[in-house]
Amino acid sequence: MTPVEGGDLYERGAANLARVARQLDERIDEPRHAAGRERLLSALTKRARPPSTARRLLLLAATLALAAVVGVVLERRPAQLEYRVAGPVVADGPWLGVAPSGGAVGMHFSDGTEVDLGPGSKGRVAEVTGDGARVVLGAGVLQARVVHRPHARWTVAAGPYTIEVTGTAFDVGWSTAGEELDLSLHDGSVIVRGPSLPDGLRVAAGQRLVARAGTGEAKLSPLLAPLPLADPPVAGPAVRPAEEPSQVHPTPRPLPTWSEMLADGNFRGVVEAADARGTDVALSRGPLADVVALADAARYLHDRVLAKRGLLAERSRFAGSAEARGAAFVLGRMADDGGSRDEAIRWYDTYLAESPGGSFAAEALGRKLVALVESGDTAGARSVAKEYLRRFPHGAHAGYAHDRLPEP
Repeated sequence: MTPVEGGDLYERGAANLARVARQLDERIDEPRHAAGRERLLSALTKRARPPSTARRLLLLAATLALAAVVGVVLERRPAQLEYRVAGPVVADGPWLGVAPSGGAVGMHFSDGTEVDLGPGSKGRVAEVTGDGARVVLGAGVLQARVVHRPHARWTVAAGPYTIEVTGTAFDVGWSTAGEELDLSLHDGSVIVRGPSLPDGLRVAAGQRLVARAGTGEAKLSPLLAPLPLADPPVAGPAVRPAEEPSQVHPTPRPLPTWSEMLADGNFRGVVEAADARGTDVALSRGPLADVVALADAARYLHDRVLAKRGLLAERSRFAGSAEARGAAFVLGRMADDGGSRDEAIRWYDTYLAESPGGSFAAEALGRKLVALVESGDTAGARSVAKEYLRRFPHGAHAGYAHDRLPEP
């Protein structure tokens, strides 16, 4: 074999190895490994002449290199997640059921993800992979805290709706009688698909979605705002004198309120409306609904400075309101996400003091626990872990709290 032949053979083998190496960060299955191996062996043995000692050495070296690369890729393939079920389970065929008077049933996955079924609910794990799972909510309420990881793929199915999740915390309810989905998102974002939502609707942290399969109706609103879906009562026909055509004038369509723009996902429109009015004026003199809408719109646009100004305005101008109490939790979460753990803990304590039984109490106490652990306060973390397990023994952070306590 001439030097040119040996060099050409080596370059072809190296090219095949390079193609495999570029796929290290991809999901590579066994058939693709086999196909790559066949292409490499074909390139190395293409010439018909009997292999010389040099050619055999090159073939052996290339094969060993390929095996090493394939071994690394195979080693990086995630193993299938495992999970355990804890709580008062009531067997109902393939479903995990919870008695109406019982506590929650928790499904704890090996990646740290926790899914809880509330009293009177039923659900099941339909599929588990190395990247996540598919959970079906048959009826009732489900609370999930999905750990964000690269390539994470989780779905929660409820009736005809599918919630696509990568990493977030949310509550979802499904009523079979009313065919109604009620989703509240606390962290991250999800995509919801279903009737009238074929392309998927993105729901972000701090938003609530109520959708009805029967009518295709879907309403997105701020999480802390009431969301009536019931049709208003129909009044009887009004008797009014006939008007001449010249006296009939079309009623001008009113401009949408800031809350309506927020519910429609027009976050930029809310901020621009505040700019037109004067942001300082809107925050210092505007009604509560506008201040809440502006703070939420800024948060969804990742304008942390404006969002914090709005939340603090809720706290100072409308102290004692439900919005002001909820703003304490959101301020804590923003500080937490920004790495300011001490500030986050202070806001969580404020929320828990003002709303000990509030809808964010479990999440605030759980986040406080995580912040204490990450800040190195072992004694404080143990104290909060005990309190969390006492108040929320089946909450989303229950497994994390158990791990913070010393072995008995």
